[in-house]
Amino acid sequence: MGCYFGALGRLKIVPEPTRELVKEYLLFSAYSCPDRFNVDEVFSNPWFFDKDNMLASMIGKFCEPEIWYEHLKENFFEKRGYQLIGDPQFVAEGDDIDIWELGNSRVFEWYGLKKHFEELYLKEE
Repeated sequence: MGCYFGALGRLKIVPEPTRELVKEYLLFSAYSCPDRFNVDEVFSNPWFFDKDNMLASMIGKFCEPEIWYEHLKENFFEKRGYQLIGDPQFVAEGDDIDIWELGNSRVFEWYGLKKHFEELYLKEE
């Protein structure tokens, strides 16, 4: 059991993300894990690039969106000279929002973009 969390806000990345940054981000998300998770609790990165190259979050249990936000900000973006602009607006079950509607809409958005980004950024050049 556990409570589901999400982030309503979308985050602008400054300066504008480059092709190389997005490629690094996809690879970083595949092998990195925030220190706040223990070895037995490895949860996938819920943050993804939307069609406007802003970061959006799917929902997750155990505060994944917030924990990953902090991890990405400190260990990925800031180390590469980028800033995340905007308020993530973290929400949870019990807040005055339909967390499941948010989750479903973000999952459908992510699935629609996933193949595009993988083909664009991870294919052999």
